[in-house]
Amino acid sequence: MDISKYNKSELEQVYAILKKYRDLKKNIWKKSDEVIYFELNNEKKILIEYFPELKIDEIKDFLKNLYKKHFWVEIDLCKASFKKSSLLKGWVRIFLWDDMVDISFENIYNKISKI
Repeated sequence: MDISKYNKSELEQVYAILKKYRDLKKNIWKKSDEVIYFELNNEKKILIEYFPELKIDEIKDFLKNLYKKHFWVEIDLCKASFKKSSLLKGWVRIFLWDDMVDISFENIYNKISKI
C-alpha cells in the first residue's frame, strides 16, 4: 500500500482510528470490531430483544416511541437488529449501544422477588 498519496491530516485520522482500535481491543476484545464499525459509519447500534410469541409488526410504533422517550432519538426500525429471547418471559428489552431499557415480565419478577 502506497501511503505517499495521502496528506498529513488523513494519515493522522487513520492513526487515531488505529490507536483507538488497539486500545479497545485490549479492553473489550470482541466488541471492539463492532464499536469501530458503527463509529466509522456514524451509526448507533440498535438492538431489540423480544419474547418469541410477540408480533413485532404490531408494536413497531410502540418501539419507536419507546426509543424516543428513553433515549431521545428517532430510530429507523429497518436498521435495528431483532433477537428472540425466551428468557424475557414476555414483552421487550431495547438497547442503544450499551444502554438498555427492560420492559419485560422477567425484570418485574426479579424486582418483586427481592422484596
